[in-house]
Amino acid sequence: MANHYAILGVSHSASSSDIKSAYRRLARLYHPDVNTSPEATDKFALINSAYRTLIDPERRDAYDRQEADRTTRQLQVRAAHLARRINYEQKSERIVVDWLKRERVETKQRGQAIYTSITLFLSTFLVSMTRPSLFESTGPVWRIVLLILFLIGVWNLFGSLKNYFDFFTYQTGKRSRRGRSRSIKPFNRQTAWSFVLGGYLLSFLTGLLIGDLTADYTIRYSFEELLASTIWKSIFYPPIAVLIVDRIYRLSLRFEN
Repeated sequence: MANHYAILGVSHSASSSDIKSAYRRLARLYHPDVNTSPEATDKFALINSAYRTLIDPERRDAYDRQEADRTTRQLQVRAAHLARRINYEQKSERIVVDWLKRERVETKQRGQAIYTSITLFLSTFLVSMTRPSLFESTGPVWRIVLLILFLIGVWNLFGSLKNYFDFFTYQTGKRSRRGRSRSIKPFNRQTAWSFVLGGYLLSFLTGLLIGDLTADYTIRYSFEELLASTIWKSIFYPPIAVLIVDRIYRLSLRFEN
């Protein structure tokens, strides 16, 4: 609907005399007897319609109420659009923030898992190859210290593995019921255990083989004694190595933050 006030060029508070004056001024410009252009005819029809509406108090009051209702509806529509836009932007912002937070947590967990795995496999390989005699060559106090570090290391190792498995792996039955996506938990629990145990066993056997090839055969040991010594050392020292590296890595993360 055309805005009658805008057509006549008057304000909403214009008096009847103002409306008449505006109408006479526009009529002298667009009346068909004065201006013969087709555009002037259409323009004058709008001017005449606006004048008839605004000059009559009842019609003007009805028009004003209609205009007010239309303006209110327009404001409500704009407010609804603005609210939807704000809500969409807030949701988008939350999605981005949550995604970045998950990425930071996943990156941190992935880094810790990689450090733990590499330290476990590498320390197992080195211990089974070199067969260190640190425990045998130390006194009672240091043996107690090493035993305490071993117990703490075992607790830390299994706690870390459980944390990584909970974060990165899924159990087939639970995953099918919950419908968790691969992007959240990409690895199967059994596959992860196979990787850890297989990597540990491979590191042990590789170190044992290389250590046997480079061993000092001037010292005579039976195969059973050598294997037993290598097994317990490969069980004893790697958790301590993982504990030390894990604490260093966590300390470096604190300095970064």
